[in-house]
Amino acid sequence: MSRLNFNIFLIAVILYLFCSGITMRDRVLIDLLHQIENDALVNPTAKTLFEGAMTGMIQELNHSLGDPFSTYIPFSEQKEYESNLDNRFDGIGIVYRESPIEKESEIIYPILNSPAHLVGIKSGDKLLQINNQETKGLTFHEVSELFKSNLKQKTELRILPYGKTEPVEFSILRVPFFRDSVEGDGIDVGGNRIFCLENDTEIGYLRITSFSNRTAIEVRTALKQISENNVRSLILDLRDNPGGYVDICVEIADFFLQPLPEQDVIVSTRFRDGMTKTVYRLEQQTQICSIPMVVLIDQESASAAEILSAALQDYGRATIVGTRSFGKGTVQKIVYLPFNSGTLQLTDASYWRPSNKNIHRNQDAQESDSWGVIPDSEGLVPISDTQRYVTFQIRERRSNCVTENRKLFLDDFLLHLPDEIRELQTAQKKMLNETTPEEEPFVLQGKPPYYDPQLDKAIEILKRY
Repeated sequence: MSRLNFNIFLIAVILYLFCSGITMRDRVLIDLLHQIENDALVNPTAKTLFEGAMTGMIQELNHSLGDPFSTYIPFSEQKEYESNLDNRFDGIGIVYRESPIEKESEIIYPILNSPAHLVGIKSGDKLLQINNQETKGLTFHEVSELFKSNLKQKTELRILPYGKTEPVEFSILRVPFFRDSVEGDGIDVGGNRIFCLENDTEIGYLRITSFSNRTAIEVRTALKQISENNVRSLILDLRDNPGGYVDICVEIADFFLQPLPEQDVIVSTRFRDGMTKTVYRLEQQTQICSIPMVVLIDQESASAAEILSAALQDYGRATIVGTRSFGKGTVQKIVYLPFNSGTLQLTDASYWRPSNKNIHRNQDAQESDSWGVIPDSEGLVPISDTQRYVTFQIRERRSNCVTENRKLFLDDFLLHLPDEIRELQTAQKKMLNETTPEEEPFVLQGKPPYYDPQLDKAIEILKRY
């Protein structure tokens, strides 16, 4: 081939690659993938190499470029990912933990209306066997693997009921079920959630654990009950809420807000160049709920939880109580890859409050920078990690244990709390290989029955109305 013809050929190839959107680097990557597939001694499959390449690119975004929220989900994990996002499960519905003292698997509660709940399993029951395998001495992870290892239609359990000495056998049919994302301050004997505080029935209590595709319907139902019971004020608890669907969060914001003459934005999103991607606005003119509100947040309130609390704060609709939120203000575009290749969850924009402040905490952000949601001045209530652990444990039990069993179960937890805290502190020191001096004994804060300083502050604020 003459030099002129070669140059013409080269120009044609470059033009083809440019017009087709495929770069020379793309061709190198594809060729390299084929070389590894064909020549590597370990004989990898194309699927394995593709998933490895995807994982590697995402890790570069996560670790080197400061984007920890972009994710690649292989096709084999896609169903579980989508189910978790929608609070949809296929199993028996038990929330359990490894008891720090007894080293046994203790059932905190069966999920309401799950197979385990319907057959009569209760809070405080002990898991002795799963499919004929002993659980004593196993870690939480090992027990979880026992549940996953046998995915037959029925799960065989040997249970020691709370307060009893004789074990009981259960054969539980695994079926799909949904878990509520909206909880209250208990469940009555009829299986209905109670959306007011036990000790202050004029104060409503609504806890959103995540924003799934059913959350707006659940919130609307809870607000209807609150309205019918003549509740005078409301606590919206968004602590430990990692987020979820933004459009659901926006729909819920519409329940509490109404447009102002100069403002109707709930949240907006912007691309990396600062251009606006989407603006979410208030739609309905009449609030479903207009009673005084306090919103509880903490360092684990993220994404959609921050969007909702920020909007309520910026409109002056609610007092924010707790600690500063997580600062996860980025938008993930969902890309379903063809040929059963998995799902790409790619960060492509950031969230901005109605006040035009950034929600996202960048990699090099300082505490003095504007990000996340900061409680109002009177609402800042910092607590220790240990107190936070205890408050969470009590809140989980109060929200999800049927009232007839709840008090005994809670009293038992509080009775053994000092020993449990010591065990946890010892285990943490061992894990970190620390030899620090003995810590001061833990002192439980907050008023009974909640032992929750942040909730106490919310009650104090609402009682002024």
